[in-house]
Amino acid sequence: MLKNEIINSNENVCNLKYLIDLMGSKKNLIKGIMDAFLNQVPEDLKHINDAILKIDYPTIKIFAHTMKSSVSIMGISVLEPILQKMEDLAEITTDIEEIKFLNGKVILICKQAMEEIEKEKLMYI
Repeated sequence: MLKNEIINSNENVCNLKYLIDLMGSKKNLIKGIMDAFLNQVPEDLKHINDAILKIDYPTIKIFAHTMKSSVSIMGISVLEPILQKMEDLAEITTDIEEIKFLNGKVILICKQAMEEIEKEKLMYI
């Protein structure tokens, strides 16, 4: 059900207005930031997944925190409270099952965001 809620949504999860406004007409910078996001997010997700498997709360906290700035610049506001909740749970070293559930949401939303950004990026070549 969660998967269908996010993937089949007609609404974009990204709002690139902030990024575009920040960079103005500098298409190469916009594309560069999009590329950096597309390269970094899979690595961050892998680190979080590995940390969850090891029940490594400090690493979960670090990468959830790090991802908040990445998703913020790409306007993925739906992820910010989810990542904050993961960070908070990792801080108090509790509820790995809730962290796993939240991580599932993060993965699905990131997948949709990356697809949106790949399409949008074509306008900046």
